Amino acid sequence: MLATRFRFRRTADFTALRLGRAVLGYLALVTSIITMAPFRFQWTPAHGLTDLWNWSDLVMNVLLFVPFGFVYRFTRPRGAPPDWPRVVILGAALSGTIEALQLFSPTRYTSLQDVATNTAGAAIGAWAFARLARRLEDNPSVPSLALELPLMGLVYQLIPLCWLIGLGSEGGARRFLVLPVAAIAGAVLGTVHAAYLAPERQRDYRWLVALCLGWVIVAVVPGAGGDLGLLCAGATLTIGVALLRRMATARDRAADAHRRFELPTLRLVMPLFAAYLALSSLWPLDAATPVWRWIVALAPAQLELTQPVMYRLLEQVAAFTLAGYMIAEFHGRDAGGLHATAARVALWAGGISLLVEVVRGWYPDAGASVLLWLFTVVAALFGAWMYLLQRDHVRALVHRRRLLAVEPAEVRAA
Repeated sequence: MLATRFRFRRTADFTALRLGRAVLGYLALVTSIITMAPFRFQWTPAHGLTDLWNWSDLVMNVLLFVPFGFVYRFTRPRGAPPDWPRVVILGAALSGTIEALQLFSPTRYTSLQDVATNTAGAAIGAWAFARLARRLEDNPSVPSLALELPLMGLVYQLIPLCWLIGLGSEGGARRFLVLPVAAIAGAVLGTVHAAYLAPERQRDYRWLVALCLGWVIVAVVPGAGGDLGLLCAGATLTIGVALLRRMATARDRAADAHRRFELPTLRLVMPLFAAYLALSSLWPLDAATPVWRWIVALAPAQLELTQPVMYRLLEQVAAFTLAGYMIAEFHGRDAGGLHATAARVALWAGGISLLVEVVRGWYPDAGASVLLWLFTVVAALFGAWMYLLQRDHVRALVHRRRLLAVEPAEVRAA
């Protein structure tokens, strides 16, 4: 019996490792693409090291790696020390690899200061996770961390989406598309605060406001592109929606303590996400022409693949990663394994993406792209896979909590 209990403790650590590596890989891939686009390399170094910097780049370099350090802690067993040397080494290794590749790109510049600020961001993210873990350690309503709940997977994926919106907007009005994304994050955070935290912590609005502000700093600051008004609007919207959703969820929880809160939240945010997806894919809305075109490549031949264009294409792929996650979570506990979920997600996400591409065919700067459609379907399947990993981890945590509830105190302390 003891061996079985310890086996399920290890199972939860293993599921955390798989989940953490999947999310880490996703964040590392998006960060690498952001920092190396538009991928124009040569065989010999295009330049040397530079010591030029500004405050905007410094802040961006730090914030880009905060989620990396934060999510890294998922790969550590519960209760394990932060292991700061490894966090620093991994952050420096990823940043150093990116900066080394930028030596061969004429459109990029390599700086040791970027490596230092990126590494500092990873360390700050790991420190933030450790602080939150200690705050939630004595919470009997949370299996391990509220941040490990399946609904919170949306919050992680919304962060790089906000970055890409800002980077692809070139300072134009399109960057205001971060606002519906901020509202989605607020709805998720408000639900988690009311549904899963202990009653005494639910009444502490400062805890919810702090979580919202932390998300805004990491996600919206890079996406706002230095626009203070947009940043304030994003923060206000995130906090406001979170507080309203917290009140609604608390009322529903009082009426039915065993109710699932994921589905009402998904039903609330899906129209917001659909509106964002339509606006982002067809921006600017007045650019349509009577002639419909389709292409195999990512973009028409006459459109140069500049950094903003690459960011907008990547943004659509990231959006469908989020869509795949939401489609899988919508069925949640009723969904089967990977094959059944993949078929459902491919059908829904593929159909939505096909509709988007058909409409984009009337836009001369876009065209209905076969390759982009394929990328979005693959991204949706990856998002669904991340949800399944998160669901498996939560199930392992719940099972471990039940076992620990019947263990003798001396076994729990072992």
